[in-house]
Amino acid sequence: MSQDYHRQAPSSPSDTGSALPVRLFFASALGWLMISSVLGLIVSLKLQTPTFMAGCEWFTYGRLEVLQRNAFTYGWIANAIFGVNLWIMSALARFEFKDSWLAVGGWLGWNLALTLGLGAIFLGHLNGYVLLEMPKEVAPALFISFLFAALWPSVAFIRRPTGHVFVSQWYIIGASFVFPVAFGITQLLVLWYPTSGVLQALIHSWFIQNIQLLWIGASAISATYYFISKESGRTISAYYLATVGFWTYFLFAGWTAPASLLGGPIPVWIQSVGVTTALMMLVPAIILGINFFGTLSYSRGFAYAWNNTTLRFVLVGMVSFAVSSALNIVFSTRSLNAVVRFTDFTVGQQQLVNYGFVSMVFFGAAYYILPRVTGSFWPSAKLVHLHFWSCVIGGLGLALHLLICGYPTVNSGVMSYYYIPVIFFVLLQLVGHLAFAINSCVMLFASARNTNDNPHA
Repeated sequence: MSQDYHRQAPSSPSDTGSALPVRLFFASALGWLMISSVLGLIVSLKLQTPTFMAGCEWFTYGRLEVLQRNAFTYGWIANAIFGVNLWIMSALARFEFKDSWLAVGGWLGWNLALTLGLGAIFLGHLNGYVLLEMPKEVAPALFISFLFAALWPSVAFIRRPTGHVFVSQWYIIGASFVFPVAFGITQLLVLWYPTSGVLQALIHSWFIQNIQLLWIGASAISATYYFISKESGRTISAYYLATVGFWTYFLFAGWTAPASLLGGPIPVWIQSVGVTTALMMLVPAIILGINFFGTLSYSRGFAYAWNNTTLRFVLVGMVSFAVSSALNIVFSTRSLNAVVRFTDFTVGQQQLVNYGFVSMVFFGAAYYILPRVTGSFWPSAKLVHLHFWSCVIGGLGLALHLLICGYPTVNSGVMSYYYIPVIFFVLLQLVGHLAFAINSCVMLFASARNTNDNPHA
C-alpha cells in the first residue's frame, strides 16, 4: 500500500464549517463499532458454548444478538452515514456550514436516544421486529434527531452556488428522505397503531428493504461514486447512464420486499411483484458496475486503486456489492429462495452487504475525510495495514463461511465445526476495528487538543 495515508490536503471552507459535526459523528461511529464488535464476539462464543455467561438473564443470546445488530446498524453505520454524507455534500456543493450546532444537536440526540433504547433492550424491554426492537417511546427522539443530523446535506444542496449536480448528490438526497418516511410509517403501523398480522409482516419487510438498500446502500453508493472519481482523478465511465441507474435503483429497490416473504401467508401476486422487481434490480446493478469498474479499467486504474488507501477499501466494497447484488437477484427466484429461506445463507448475504460493501466503503471514506477535518496525519501505517487485512479476511471470510455452510446440501457435513471459524473471523474483525479505532482516536484527540490550544484556528 502506498504512503498516501501520510498525505494531508489543505482544508477548504466546506471542510472547516463541517469539521466539528463530522468529527463527532466519526467518534461516535467508532465507539459503537467497538461495542458491536465486542458483543459480536460474545454472541459467537455463546453459540459455541451455550453455558458461557449463562448465569445472568441480562446476557442471554437473544438480548445480546439484538444489541449487537442495533449497535452496528444505528450506531456505527448511521453515524458514519451522517458524517460522510454531510462532508461529501458540503464539499460538492461548495457550501460553508455555519450553523454546526444544529447538526451537533442532532448527533447528541441520536446517540442519547440510541443509548436509552439499547439500555431498554439490555433490561429486556424489546419488540420482536428486526431493527425495530427498541421501545417505541424512543422512536420520536430518533426521528427528530435524524432531522437535525441528516437533513443538513439537503440544505447544502439547496444553497449550492452553482447549478451543476453530481451523481453522489442524487443518492445522498434520496437516502436522506428515505429513512424518516420509512421509519415513521413503520413505527405508526407496526408499533403505535398495529395493523393486521399479515400486513405488519409486509410493512416490516418493506421497512427493512428501504433501510438496507435505499438509506444505507444508497449512502454507500454515493461515497463510492465520489471517491472513485476524486482519488483516481477520472471522470465516471459512461456517466450518462448514472441517471438511469439512480432512478431504476430507487424505483425497484423498495418493491423487492415481498421477495423476502415467499411462501408466507400473503397474496401470490404481491410475492410476484417482489420477485419481478428483485430481478429488475439487474438493471441498476449493471449500470453501477459499468460506472464503478469501467472508471478503473483504463491505464492501470485497478493497480493504482490497490495502492491507494481509500480506493483499496472502496475496491473491496465494489466487489462485495457486485457479488451481493448477483446473489440477491439469483436467490430471489422461488425455487432457489425455498432452498435457503431459513438458513444462514441469508445472514451471509447481509454480512456481504453491510460489512463487505457498506462498512468497507465507509472505512475508506474515513481515511480520506478525517485528515482533512482534523488537520493531522494518520499516526501509524502498520495499523492501517492491520485494519485492512483483518477486516477483509475476517469480514469477507465470515460472509463466505455463512454462505457456504448455510446452503443445505453443504450444511450437514460441516455443522460439527461450524462455530469455530465464526469465532475466528469475528475475532479478526475485532482486531481490525481496534487498530482503526486507535489510529482514529489519536487523530481526533490531537485535533481537539490543537483546537483548545488555539481557539482562533
